[in-house]
Amino acid sequence: MNKQELKHKLNELQQEYGLKQKEVIKQFCDANNPYKVGDKFTDHIGTIVIEKISYSYTVTGTPHCIYFGTDLKNNDKRNSWQSNDVSVSA
Repeated sequence: MNKQELKHKLNELQQEYGLKQKEVIKQFCDANNPYKVGDKFTDHIGTIVIEKISYSYTVTGTPHCIYFGTDLKNNDKRNSWQSNDVSVSA
């Protein structure tokens, strides 16, 4: 094995680790997500109807879901973070 092959193999391992890390974070988020598409979610800005759920892939803090949907007050589309859930922080 030469230096180029070593670099290539290490790069492959790093990519594989990143994919596995994202999968574990997604599993954590799903296990701790009380909402589903169609539910109403309220944060400090207002209430949205959830149309899509994605994930924050942070490793420095607690991973959480990111909800996307239509704000009931003004019909704007926006994101809302699970960590801003008014019902939990109230």
